[in-house]
Amino acid sequence: MDLRQLRSFVVLATQQHFGRAANQLHIAQPALSRQIRLLEEELGAPLFERHARGATPTQEALLLLERAEFVLRYVEQLRVDMLDQHATPRGPVTMGMSPALAALLSLPITQALRARYPDIRLKIVETFAPTLYTMLLDGAVDLAILSGPVPPIHAKSVPLLTEKICAIGPRDDARLRREQIGIRDLRGIPLILTGVSKSGIRRELEDAAHRANVALDQVVEVESLDVARRLVAGGVGWTVHFASPIKREIDDGILAATPIRGLKLQRSMARSLDRPPSRATEVLMALVQDAAIGLVDGGEWPHCVLAPGVRTRAG
Repeated sequence: MDLRQLRSFVVLATQQHFGRAANQLHIAQPALSRQIRLLEEELGAPLFERHARGATPTQEALLLLERAEFVLRYVEQLRVDMLDQHATPRGPVTMGMSPALAALLSLPITQALRARYPDIRLKIVETFAPTLYTMLLDGAVDLAILSGPVPPIHAKSVPLLTEKICAIGPRDDARLRREQIGIRDLRGIPLILTGVSKSGIRRELEDAAHRANVALDQVVEVESLDVARRLVAGGVGWTVHFASPIKREIDDGILAATPIRGLKLQRSMARSLDRPPSRATEVLMALVQDAAIGLVDGGEWPHCVLAPGVRTRAG
């Protein structure tokens, strides 16, 4: 198995047609067929189902595709790093974070990269913490922003900030006109819960409710905060989340966010220990810290406290 075979395989798996893949690779179709056949012989498994319309990847091919894309991306970054040890960082870098956090951080980070490091190619993956951690270990992302404790065995994490978890409801709801509320204050309130059960915000909320012997009245479960806030604005109930993604609705007098006493989550930047960070990844980590400082200082990231040392590391 060599890199040329892997590149040919990835292009064919993407195009699912030998002719189109050969054109993209600038090689003859018989040469492409031979490379794929040799790869199949070495792996001992069929990678494509040939038919009149093209070539469909098998289950074995889909497994190989995920790993081959990582290998090729890592090799490219290695080549770039070796050639540009003293030049401006460049090359691909993939960052994963939750959808709500991506809505907050994507713009300042992208703007900073375009202004200071235009040769870095950023890809942002939006998903939740359990999947993000798995992607980090598998090499699908180079950097992940995770909520809660990060197992130190396979990943190195750097604390970013601690964010309070809030009850979010209509602005005119008098029960939210306090500096904070207790978990028992949620008793009997219809709740729209987001994210993944037993993870992140949901885990903190459910554990606190269990300790306080409070039965949560979950009326609907949704994946994204965007759907939840529409339901809250429509009078369905409250949701429990961070205040930062709904700051515009708070400023416009549509929603209110009140911290729930004792509920908070630490956000950390994490990278895999199985491979050294590229220069692009190191630059991205510094820019994330810069963005966090700017958002907190500017009041755009409410109800949170920067981790000790963030300003020093960013500076």
